[in-house]
Amino acid sequence: MGAGAKAVGGLRLFRWFSLRHLGSHWARTLAVLLGIALGAAVFTSVRLAVHATLDSFSHSMDRIAGNADLTLVRPGGRVPDSLVADLMRHPVVRTASPVLSAYVRPVERETPFLLIGIDPILDRELRPWRLPASARRQAPDWALLMTRPGSLMITAKLGDLLDWQPGRTVNLVHASRTAPFTILSEFEAQGLALVEGGRIAICDIATFQEFSGLFGQADRIDVKLVDPASDPAAISLQRLLPPGVVLRPPSARSQSGRSMIRAYELSLTFLSFISLFVGMFLVYSLVALNAAARRGELAVMRATGASRAVIFGLFVGEGAFFGITGWLLALPISSLLVNYLLTGVSRTVSMLFVRVQVDSLVLSAWEIMLSFGVTLLVAVLAALQPAREAMGVGPREAMDIVPTATIRPQRISRLAVVGVVLLALVYPVARLPSPPAVSLPGYLAALLLFIGFALLSPLLLRQTGRWLAPWLLRRGGQPAFLAAGYLRESGVQTAVSVGALITAVALFIALVVMIHSFRSTVALWAQQSVAGDIYLRPKLAELNRFRDPLPPRVVAAVKNLPASIDRVPIHCQELRVNGHLHFFEAMDYAAFRRRSRFVWMGGNAGRIEADLIAGKGVVVSEVFSNKTGLRTGNRYRVQIGEQHFDEPILGLFRDYRTRGGVVYYSLEHYQQRFGDASWSGVQINFNRRGPNLDAAIDRVRSALIDCCGETIEIIEGQSLRRTILRIFDETFAITTVLLLIALVVAALGIATTLAVLVLQRRVQINTIRAVGGSAAQLRRMIAWEAGLIVLAGQAGGWACGFILSTLLIFVVNRQSFGWTFLYRVDWPSLLTALPLIFAAALVAALPAVKLALSASPASLLRGGTRD
Repeated sequence: MGAGAKAVGGLRLFRWFSLRHLGSHWARTLAVLLGIALGAAVFTSVRLAVHATLDSFSHSMDRIAGNADLTLVRPGGRVPDSLVADLMRHPVVRTASPVLSAYVRPVERETPFLLIGIDPILDRELRPWRLPASARRQAPDWALLMTRPGSLMITAKLGDLLDWQPGRTVNLVHASRTAPFTILSEFEAQGLALVEGGRIAICDIATFQEFSGLFGQADRIDVKLVDPASDPAAISLQRLLPPGVVLRPPSARSQSGRSMIRAYELSLTFLSFISLFVGMFLVYSLVALNAAARRGELAVMRATGASRAVIFGLFVGEGAFFGITGWLLALPISSLLVNYLLTGVSRTVSMLFVRVQVDSLVLSAWEIMLSFGVTLLVAVLAALQPAREAMGVGPREAMDIVPTATIRPQRISRLAVVGVVLLALVYPVARLPSPPAVSLPGYLAALLLFIGFALLSPLLLRQTGRWLAPWLLRRGGQPAFLAAGYLRESGVQTAVSVGALITAVALFIALVVMIHSFRSTVALWAQQSVAGDIYLRPKLAELNRFRDPLPPRVVAAVKNLPASIDRVPIHCQELRVNGHLHFFEAMDYAAFRRRSRFVWMGGNAGRIEADLIAGKGVVVSEVFSNKTGLRTGNRYRVQIGEQHFDEPILGLFRDYRTRGGVVYYSLEHYQQRFGDASWSGVQINFNRRGPNLDAAIDRVRSALIDCCGETIEIIEGQSLRRTILRIFDETFAITTVLLLIALVVAALGIATTLAVLVLQRRVQINTIRAVGGSAAQLRRMIAWEAGLIVLAGQAGGWACGFILSTLLIFVVNRQSFGWTFLYRVDWPSLLTALPLIFAAALVAALPAVKLALSASPASLLRGGTRD
């Protein structure tokens, strides 16, 4: 017989033996398929949403970089555009183009967009952009921008968003001033027009310099080489550059953003995989039931010539059927879920890491195939052990159907030993070195933790039934005692369901503890470190990464405030250490600590603060320390302008700004050292507290707005602290959705398990009915079984959950994002969840009760045990 004929014969046998049986028990089959579909839908949707976000960010950065081979930048400052002439004369340079960019917004709208200033002639070889054909007939692309000062070209997307048309004059707000611009035209949707999801405009760099006051300066100069592969070319260029100006690859800035998004992607992928992991228990449970309930048929098949491989293939095929069909059912669920997740993921990434604009979902063939492959693999792995047991049925085995698949005591002990070994490996695995921004050891340790507790669940069930049986007999009578007895002699299905419940409850416990710990620590940090009354900064300062100083007239107005008001000026700039972007902030810490305090992580706080004020070194945030490996006692070395800055690290403090961490230095000593008196922002504190404080804040706020409101952002401290916590809550909204879905899948597991147990014991149950047991007693027995299953699952889940929360707080978050939190347990929420989960268990028992009472005892006893 050929391979094709064997395959056809195998499919016919699978359809006759497996599919027909699954179809005749459609309710339990549908429950398992729904569990797999939910898990696969979550996994697929999360991966697609994060992939679309990462893809949007990467494409924007690549289009901004264009065809440049190298980029000239000055850390902590800007590059003189006069370098372009020197570069163009250098034999290794093909072209060089200065670039300025900033987020601006219309006066009448709170809708920021990216304005890019370029030299239209020099930039042609680096970044593609084109006018529509009708505009190109009037003049070359570059001529329009260069010959009409104060002009803009916008994308069609931006025009639609702001209701702008060519020929209109609009007023734009920048950190330094407000100025009118005339819209010349829209340009075609290619190249630069696709950056930021199309929310950009371009102008001539001279116009941008006049608008921003950055005469003779550029953010960077992009260089295209004659021979990009020539290393000596870059070396010869570096010799040409003045002190403080360095050469970097164009991708240097985008790599930092990509790594942060990938860390977030892995975190969400892990959480979404939990739903699939729980669904794996459902597949195991049902395939094991089918293998146990059809041993007589398997014996007949073996006696008539079926090989062990054929039996094995039938039950593995059942697992594959659940995987494939569940994944297909997941597709419509994913299409509904992915839009919600895409909005949530892109908003969280923008708030925490880097700004992204995702307008559309791009289906990735790789992500679709990965989702299919993972779902199929999980389902097939779940079916392997039941298939192996079914393969062991011999031709001479008795034809009586074995109604339950009890676990032998020796096997329970072996599983428990393996589980203990896996749990013992959790700590050493979690301590392994981690790749940058990816907590692989943490996630592997969490997986070992889940598997270890799942393998301990049979022992947990046996001991729970043994310990509680006498007490239950006194308290709940014979129904409770029978439930405990069955739990003591529990089968595979019950143990597997408890394993699934342990996983879901552990995830619930861990996330509740982690989120509460995180929120409590962030609230403490905000209360101590963000304790000012008013915060003043340039317009769109955060979007522009605090590159623009406060205008001089704003600084003068702040200095002229009454003497009873404390001012805490800050000078901020973005620097790079060991390839890691972070903020370097010079601050008057003596003024700062009169109202606020850093949350220190060890060391003598008084000595650290005194040394910081005296300019004897820097202090660094936990995020910066974990990302760079630099700790107390190490030296912080960085290039700032033309000088090399080298100072000892005095101490570490908690800080929950996520864009790379922060380093603080004395503002007085910074100004003496670098001669830079500019302020990036200022914190204003009122010394006189009391009932009139709000009125005093309003007066100062109104005075500053009247003076220079068009160029500054004024944020009240109380509002800022509320915003910080709101951002925190929004960040974990997706996590909460993933948690709820995992709990729903676990509830399906309880309902399926109880139904399976009833089906396995229909003869025993109806024998009890035939000898006088009432329907009420049977209901109580099944309800007790549900309660005991949940009790065992909750006990294991609580133990697993607290260990998992420690992993998430002190390993996964530190390795992925660079921060840890103070460990805090939200006991009210956890204790409130106990009765709710028990109530869910009783609800899950209702279908099983209905099934147990669905037929008369006489008909079932006549029909025997065949299911």
